[in-house]
Amino acid sequence: MGTELTAPVGEAGRRHIDLGLLRLCGIELAVPVDWVREVVPCPGTMGPCFGSHPALIGSIGVRGDVIPVVDVTVLLGFGERTGTGGTIVVLRKDDVLLGLRIDTVSGLYRIPVSAVRELIDSGGAARLVDRAFVREEHLVGIVDPDALFTMPGLPLVRCTVRHADHGALGRASPFVLVTVAGVQIAIDSHLVESTAPATSLRRCAVPAPGWARSVNYLGRDVRVFDQLATLGLDGATPEESQGPVILLRIAPGKLVGWHVESVRSVARIASDKFGPLPSGLAGRASLFGGTATDPGGGQNLVLDSAAVCADPAIVAMAALCREATEAGGRSIAMAKGKADATGAFLIFDTGERLLATPLDAIREVVPFRGLSSRVEDYSGLCGLSDHRGAPVSVYAVEAGVQPDDAKLLIIARDQEGQGARGFLAQRLATIINAPALPVPGGSPGARFIPATIDGTAHSIRIHTLG
Repeated sequence: MGTELTAPVGEAGRRHIDLGLLRLCGIELAVPVDWVREVVPCPGTMGPCFGSHPALIGSIGVRGDVIPVVDVTVLLGFGERTGTGGTIVVLRKDDVLLGLRIDTVSGLYRIPVSAVRELIDSGGAARLVDRAFVREEHLVGIVDPDALFTMPGLPLVRCTVRHADHGALGRASPFVLVTVAGVQIAIDSHLVESTAPATSLRRCAVPAPGWARSVNYLGRDVRVFDQLATLGLDGATPEESQGPVILLRIAPGKLVGWHVESVRSVARIASDKFGPLPSGLAGRASLFGGTATDPGGGQNLVLDSAAVCADPAIVAMAALCREATEAGGRSIAMAKGKADATGAFLIFDTGERLLATPLDAIREVVPFRGLSSRVEDYSGLCGLSDHRGAPVSVYAVEAGVQPDDAKLLIIARDQEGQGARGFLAQRLATIINAPALPVPGGSPGARFIPATIDGTAHSIRIHTLG
């Protein structure tokens, strides 16, 4: 008679468990991501063992830490240990590290606690795989990291603990991070209407102090400033700079442009990463609400959206923004008729075409540093990469796109049942507020947005990063 599996213990107060999916000797395993510090390739030659446990196969060096590595093939009864090649999952328990060698990492997975069952040893001994669940008709065993760390004869390494506030991500807001005259500034994405290329800048017929140029945006003449003095700071964007123009929405139909040197990234910043303005700026930088530490560790001044929209000089500049002409194309007319249905989109270049994705679906955009582990047996899944000390599944939006050619990784917001996911891109084209329109003759639910990129009108399909 079989033993009935019981519900797991120790998961009180949690509805889901986030797991990293692994393969070892053709067997599917998983490990809780809360224990994972990072994932690194397994070197061809490892350092000495410094221990006596039979599962210990050597050691690796990662950023100054010498980490012992174990291969649990024999312990789990899978056969002879494989030893080298594959991938190493670096696990962390408090201030100690341990490497687990596996064949491949196949992605991340979120499973309800109610779907996990505890595995009980008939003799009462602790189990290395202590829980399991069914995924796509396969039984997946969950490795108990605590059992790994308590195996005798392992020379565990102490390190500096990295604390991660996963709850803070849920309280994060999207910001556009720009640089002007060496000053790093964070702009709430809800203030950004779109961007325009520097090539679209032209001299105003009647210039005014602080704004001598303008851009045409959907038939509207938008005045542009490049002096930080407009915001109460010193410095300016060089006139010859090829950086984009950020179009700020001051009021419905009223825009101003800000010529910046560069857009560094689009990132979500957690609420606990904000701080007050430095005392030296508090008296004169009235259009800034504080500082923020971006995901890369950079310090940014945070533009105060409400103060900007109420500033008399900026309001006066926005008042010169003329309404769109009646002679606009059909897409523009439709956009005007459905202004209440517009949304913020990030437009990016996949290398094959332009695509748009809702800005709220994005956690951040970062440079792509390459894959730490390749996976070729999942449709669209290229492999795994390390992002801020945690694994992220990397996907190609277009078939045939090579990960080695990508320059950016768009990190999507976490969704129910899915772990961290990144999507490959070549470049960011713009941020735009536009209506999502049905694709004529397309499948149900297919949508596109009308947009003008580098002076050319486009109909850009929406990709939800799902």
